[in-house]
This record gives sequence, C-alpha cells and structure tokens, in this order.
Amino acid sequence: MKRLAGALAFIICLGLISQGIFASSSAITGKINNLYDLVLGIIKAAGAIVLAWGVFEFAAGYQSHDSSQQTQSLKKVISGILMCGASTVISLVK
Repeated sequence: MKRLAGALAFIICLGLISQGIFASSSAITGKINNLYDLVLGIIKAAGAIVLAWGVFEFAAGYQSHDSSQQTQSLKKVISGILMCGASTVISLVK
C-alpha cells in the first residue's frame, strides 16, 4: 500500500514538473523569438542604409565617370538588397 501511494505521489509530481517545464519552455521560446525579430529588424534597417548609400555613391560615380567608384557602389547596392531581403529568405527557410 505504501508503494502504491509513493508511486502515485511520484506520478503526480512528475506531471506537475512536466507542466512547469513546458510552460517555461514556451516562455523562453517567446523571448528567443522576440530577440530573433529584433535582430532581423536591425539587419533590415542596416541593409536599407547600405542600399541608399550605395545608390548615392553610384550616382556620384556615374556623374564623375569614375568606373571604380561605380563598381564599389554596385557592390554596396547588392549587399544592401541582400540585407533587406535576409528576413524574407530566413522566414522561407524556417
């Protein structure tokens, strides 16, 4: 009889612990998702800045007929586009 009561108490405690674990894991997952969204937002904002900077440099290089400046600015434009689209690509992969 004591073994049965002990086994039942163990099962009840195990059920309570597992509910606590799953509740805390969803809270942790929510915080990680918030951090993930924050990092992606920062990357997207930085990408927009790099994209705008590249476009302005390309216009300046085009006006002065400087091909090396145009090439460097096109690299910035492409990297800005990649940074802006990173969140879309990651969400498709995820």
